[in-house]
Amino acid sequence: MEEPHWYAVQTKPRQEDRVLYWLHQRCSLPVFLPKVEQLRKRRARRVTIVEPLFPSYVFVHMALEPEPWHTVKWTPGVRQIVCTGEIPTPVPPEAMALLRCRYGESDVLQWCPAFRAGESVRIVHGPLTGLEGILERPCSRGDRVRVLLSLLGGTTPVEMDVTDIEAVA
Repeated sequence: MEEPHWYAVQTKPRQEDRVLYWLHQRCSLPVFLPKVEQLRKRRARRVTIVEPLFPSYVFVHMALEPEPWHTVKWTPGVRQIVCTGEIPTPVPPEAMALLRCRYGESDVLQWCPAFRAGESVRIVHGPLTGLEGILERPCSRGDRVRVLLSLLGGTTPVEMDVTDIEAVA
């Protein structure tokens, strides 16, 4: 009997939760679907959505034997097991250990802005799109930041949503 490994399974688009349900609840296979919380703007409102970290992929822990392999292969929503040629390729144990450690007991990483005071940022939404400035600080109202822009020969502070900026490399 072969030792079980983690395998990446490609799903049909937006079928990750369906595959997770079938493999975990119906087939009792250990499945890992890492998700991340994202802050997005929709119709001038900020909304928090949860989406897969790797869209169209789930990880399954199984031995590469005919029964579990066929169970996974024929699960509703599955496109294929990631293979090298015809042979399913296990995910390196170090990569899975890192992912599992990062997520701990949860399957969802909480969103947190990746910006620090003094960092160069570019405005990506709104009337000031394309301008670059320096992130001064977060504001008192949630998910708003203060950016210093060089305008009209001086430095002007502008307050905006954190979703309206990106880091400048």
